[in-house]
Amino acid sequence: MSLTRGLAAILAGLMIWAGGSDMARAGTVQGTASYRERIAVMPGSVLEVSLLDVSLADAPAVVLSSQRFALDGVPAEFQLTYDDALIKDRMRYVVRASIYNGRKLLFTTDTAYPVLTNGAGDTVDLLLVKVPAKQPKHEVKLENTNWSAVELNGQALDVENGPELSFAQGGMVGGISGCNRFTGLAKIHGDRLRFPDNMAATMRACIPPYDEIEKEFLEALASVETYSVDDKGQLVLVNAAGDAVLRFEAM
Repeated sequence: MSLTRGLAAILAGLMIWAGGSDMARAGTVQGTASYRERIAVMPGSVLEVSLLDVSLADAPAVVLSSQRFALDGVPAEFQLTYDDALIKDRMRYVVRASIYNGRKLLFTTDTAYPVLTNGAGDTVDLLLVKVPAKQPKHEVKLENTNWSAVELNGQALDVENGPELSFAQGGMVGGISGCNRFTGLAKIHGDRLRFPDNMAATMRACIPPYDEIEKEFLEALASVETYSVDDKGQLVLVNAAGDAVLRFEAM
């Protein structure tokens, strides 16, 4: 074998080894997503599945991977890839999922599904719950309603796709802050409402004006102390000083 061919063989072997090393680092969580209702999936709907690190109770959940899949029906199979180097045996990881049609949330998981560590495997079957459609204004309640922000810190939000909120039973909250999605567990007692500091969120870079809207929106959420649904059916979020920092309309 010539020196040139020998070097080529060595380089090829190194490339195969390096490629194999990268492939070994790519893990997969697979499973199905479904819901109990016997209704067809709306055309154009997507399934969003996320792998979260929830190891630290007093720190934000970390989104390790989030992918969207075209949805034709349920049960729907999915394969969510992630960087295996991020997984540590003593940490805790869960999978959550939602079904969207455009920006409208249709179904979501209302519980966390453990995977990968502490006896959990890499296969999971997710059961999503339906988010009820818009209700008549006199029947609008905080939970099970999709809310679209119309006012932020006293200023009308004049954008095509503004921030959104939705609450499920038990305090699960999710939405869109600007161009990123977030989810967490809020504390609700009577008219008292506190959003968690450790909400999981995607980390996309927002273009103007959504970058500033997102920053102000998240700061406003962090300041909320109470809420009410007024006689117009608007959700009003109020800070400790009594200022209405956010107003929403039912979608």
